[in-house]
Amino acid sequence: MIKFPYKPRSLFSKLMLSYLVVVALSLIIIGVFLTYLIENYFLNTREWELTAQTQNAVNLIEGDLRENDLKAVEKTVKTLAISHNIKIRVLDNQREHLFIVDYEDTDIEDDQREGVGLEEREVNHIFKGNMLTKKIYGPELKRFLVAAPVFNEDNGKADDDNSDEHVIGAIILSAPLSGIEETIAHVSLLFLYSGGIGVVIAGILAFSLSKTLTRPLLKLNRAALDMASGNFRCKIDEEPDNEIGGLIKSFNYSVEQVEKTLEEQKRLEKLRQNLVANVSHELKAPLASVRGFSELMLDGLIDEEEKEKYLKVILDNSVHLSRLVDELLKLSHLESGQMSLKKEEIFVKEMAEWSFESMVIRGDEKGVSLHLEVSPKLPTLWGDRYRLHEVLINLLDNAIEYTPPGGDVKLKVYQYLSWIVLEVTDTGSGISQEDLPNIFERFYKTDKSRSRSSKGTGLGLAIAKQLVELHDGKIEAESKDNKGSTFRVWLPITND
Repeated sequence: MIKFPYKPRSLFSKLMLSYLVVVALSLIIIGVFLTYLIENYFLNTREWELTAQTQNAVNLIEGDLRENDLKAVEKTVKTLAISHNIKIRVLDNQREHLFIVDYEDTDIEDDQREGVGLEEREVNHIFKGNMLTKKIYGPELKRFLVAAPVFNEDNGKADDDNSDEHVIGAIILSAPLSGIEETIAHVSLLFLYSGGIGVVIAGILAFSLSKTLTRPLLKLNRAALDMASGNFRCKIDEEPDNEIGGLIKSFNYSVEQVEKTLEEQKRLEKLRQNLVANVSHELKAPLASVRGFSELMLDGLIDEEEKEKYLKVILDNSVHLSRLVDELLKLSHLESGQMSLKKEEIFVKEMAEWSFESMVIRGDEKGVSLHLEVSPKLPTLWGDRYRLHEVLINLLDNAIEYTPPGGDVKLKVYQYLSWIVLEVTDTGSGISQEDLPNIFERFYKTDKSRSRSSKGTGLGLAIAKQLVELHDGKIEAESKDNKGSTFRVWLPITND
């Protein structure tokens, strides 16, 4: 296994190293491949040029060679060698050298020393009427060689068996490959420089990209550590539009949920403390009254004619305690989900009239006028009519209780979009804006103008809210000081 001297540990260094390795390998592979293609291109081009020059030389000297005009052949060959910077050798029909012309003035011994000569089988191949192309790599010199036969007749080779009789000589052209190799070396050097510049640019871009990717991750890590230490106000503002941005959004959402959970826990703890205090307060007064009057009667300190009055006080307090316990149990069942509804089709007008008529006598006793307004052709509801009747009774009873004699309480029932609205309005003293958000909490105490009578338990609105929510509805209140209050119950028509 290959062991690297440096093993990156951070994500930033791993990304940097990965980018640089990928870029470097890509440039190396591309450079090698392009160098190979360019080398092949130059060699093929040079081969085509030298082949064309060889065929041209054959055409120029074949007439003089047939007439054995060696001076004309030599002159033509020298002109071609100098003009094309090539080396030309001419062989006679005995396969001996007639001329060796080189623009560098080398001789046959130089060819043999450099290994640029032809082997016997190659010479035989040429004198059978075939062309020959050969790359020659000597110890000190690299050359490209093309050889072609010179035929005795204009129509070229007659037949294969007697081809030697029709070949009167051969011409061999060779050119050094040093120019091509120098060109390829320059191209390779250019690739190397370009690759180096590319790696530097890639390094800068990789550094920038790695920082861009790791910066939000570092922020996320610090925020997670802050969250672990108890700081839950550690949201991350930066949210890039990518997978990391999605991760940050999920983290911020988790922080929000934790904050909400903590706030809810604080609220519930406060409610629990208030509940204990309120229950203790609600129980203390009637229990003290029952105990006190009972002790007085047992000690014989109450006259016989007054015992009935005090026994009635004890009974009233006992009834109040029983109602308080019953409503606490009912609220507990509602909040725990243990109370089930007996749902049925409800005719809203009949239910409203039933609840309204149940409270008429209570209004007459208090001197409060009750009014009922029901819109015609209301759709039916699907729910528990007894529980909804209980909600209306509670709202009407509260409205009557806190409306002074001579005031008015109105029950209005109508449809709004896909909701049935049960609206109870009074002309009482109203609720302060400070108390309004908390009136549906258990045992919540408003100001003295809204203090409960001795018959109240302080749980009616909390129970009403739970019952409405069991019907997938909602309850709300609005009020102004000394201008009365309005309670609205919204029930969905499609509820089933």
